[in-house]
Amino acid sequence: MTNLSLPTKILNSFENSSSIAMFARDTGGCLISKLALSRSREESIEIGFAELSESALFYFSAPAAAKATSKVFSKIYDIPKQQLSSPVTEINRNDKNLLKRVKLGKFGQIAATFSLILPLVFAIAPMRNLMTLSNSGKEKFTSVVGLQKDKSEQQKKEAKEKAVDLTKKLVLAGAAGLSATAVILASAKNKNSYRKLKPFIDKVVQHLDFTKDGDLKLAHYGALIYPVSIASYFYASRDKYEKRENARRFATTVPLMFFGEKIIERPIHKTVDKIFKTKVIENNKIKSYKDIFKMPLEKQTKYLKSKNLSYGLTFIINTMAISAAISLLNRIKTKQQYLKEEHEKTNINVQHKKYLTDSSYQIIR
Repeated sequence: MTNLSLPTKILNSFENSSSIAMFARDTGGCLISKLALSRSREESIEIGFAELSESALFYFSAPAAAKATSKVFSKIYDIPKQQLSSPVTEINRNDKNLLKRVKLGKFGQIAATFSLILPLVFAIAPMRNLMTLSNSGKEKFTSVVGLQKDKSEQQKKEAKEKAVDLTKKLVLAGAAGLSATAVILASAKNKNSYRKLKPFIDKVVQHLDFTKDGDLKLAHYGALIYPVSIASYFYASRDKYEKRENARRFATTVPLMFFGEKIIERPIHKTVDKIFKTKVIENNKIKSYKDIFKMPLEKQTKYLKSKNLSYGLTFIINTMAISAAISLLNRIKTKQQYLKEEHEKTNINVQHKKYLTDSSYQIIR
């Protein structure tokens, strides 16, 4: 292997999907673009809080919660931690009792983890609003982005009460999830009940099982966590302008989240291959950095340059450029819509005053 350049080291870590690297990639890419186009100090603080909190929860909360819950369920079902963290396919299928206990332990671990994580994910947008409200007294989204003045000391005081109320609701939601998990596992002790619950338990374990590192498969994890995050933002929308911004953002980012990189990545790799006369994409399959590291030294340098350029461009377009484009679109559209509606209100008021003046004149006559 040749001495790796800094771009190669960074992009290789992105491709390997380590939690720290993915956190830096997604947070940095989106955060820089959004902050550059923020419309006020309050919005910049909100963006920073939301982006950092979302990424931290997404990439670090699951492994931490998995480790904590694995201790509990390994004791409950008398399973060695090594077996609880191993894929079900590696468990001895001839030992039916052990296989059942492992599945139940894994189900308990998964359900308990999400019972703890999902309320926190849902809390990000409302807590962001309350943080702004308590600091600046601004409640409406249009005032947060600097389109109108809306500031109240009374609202600052109410923010603390709302935060306490929200915390209580989230604790109850988490407790409800843990209670539901306990009920399902208690019911599974009965053979007939377990037979009915088995298809559901098997599906949960199949799609949401943890890796040996105590992490989750990001595609499956995202399919569960993103809807909660989206629901949170719409629930916490402070006026119709913020709802519209959320709708435009999610209409673009959700499809791109699951399909965008593949759609963007292949054409870029093919174009860069032509420039460098390489075959990073061959037989419709893109070579990974690991594949390139196995090549002869004389090929590695050229292929790494090609891979770095194509993979780097994919990241810039799919993360930073798209984020910047959506932020800019929202900034322009919201201002246009707000000014248009305010102009229409002014015209209506002028016409109404004119009507009252004319009516008074007719009465006097």
